[in-house]
Amino acid sequence: MIVHQVLSGAGPHDAVTTQAREFRTLFRSWGWSGDIFAGHIDPRIASEVRPLRALGTPTPDALLLVHYSAYAPRLRRVLDLPNRTLLLSHNVTPARWFWDYEPTVAIHCQLGRAQLPEYAARADVVAGVSPYNAAELGSDVVVPILFDPGTLGTPAPDAGRRPHELLFVGRLAPHKRQDELIRLVALLRRHRLPDATLRLVGEPLNPNYRAALAGLADQLAPGAVTIESSLTADELATRYASAGAFVCLSEHEGFCIPLLEAFHFGAPVVARPVGGIPSVAGDAALLVEDRDLAVVAELVALALENRELSDELVRRGAARVGAFDHEHTAVALRAAIERTAAAR
Repeated sequence: MIVHQVLSGAGPHDAVTTQAREFRTLFRSWGWSGDIFAGHIDPRIASEVRPLRALGTPTPDALLLVHYSAYAPRLRRVLDLPNRTLLLSHNVTPARWFWDYEPTVAIHCQLGRAQLPEYAARADVVAGVSPYNAAELGSDVVVPILFDPGTLGTPAPDAGRRPHELLFVGRLAPHKRQDELIRLVALLRRHRLPDATLRLVGEPLNPNYRAALAGLADQLAPGAVTIESSLTADELATRYASAGAFVCLSEHEGFCIPLLEAFHFGAPVVARPVGGIPSVAGDAALLVEDRDLAVVAELVALALENRELSDELVRRGAARVGAFDHEHTAVALRAAIERTAAAR
């Protein structure tokens, strides 16, 4: 079988590109062929990804796997081709989170979400990387993110747990709600754990938003919040290995790979059950629906201080990682492709 993958853009550290490359490896192990094409290609991976214009008109027996994660007008031509098509939605963040901070990003998100149903209607089969993503498009086909711990870094040998350090890893952006995490650690320090700290790791939406978060931290929890970007894989692994707990209060997540990274490195996880988070976390995280940060603070303190609960979360997290290994994702991916091949 020939399966060509199509992306709006490709980069060396981009999660969607990484997934496409992993899928290509699986295809080759099955004796299948096919290339990866993208509208925009970072020069650092130009040898692995071909420009979209090179796709031309594929042979009739080729199947197209379109990864959708952003506004992508160039992909319309691909969906007009006569080939059978599987569209895999990685989700697009709602625009409302960006209007005040980065209007251009907001416009692209607005267009991306508006365009997605049209593209889905043109595909033979529609899937999502989580049940949440699939359900948004009226589909029950799920092809989860392929999580490979072997690609992660190695913690420093002296990386010891900081029992009262909260960690969150994710883009510094409004929908990730790092602002709420700052307010949370301020509450913890004031009422429960005077030595509680927070470490935020992620690339900023823009310098102004990073500065706004830093200013809020200086105001509410001076000296207690560390903001880091551009870490190496080993440095990131060390942050996970050192954290007392991984806490996610994000308002929108299509999947949330950092949950699996936290599970892998043995950090207890407390998370807000939005979007794809419940299906990723399973029974391995303490899911907190209450929007009252005082309630959230009590539950985080419990996860940090109750050894029995903490150990159980770590045990369940280690087991949960296995649900996203090569075997599980490969079965789902192959089933989706075979369903697409039989669609006409």
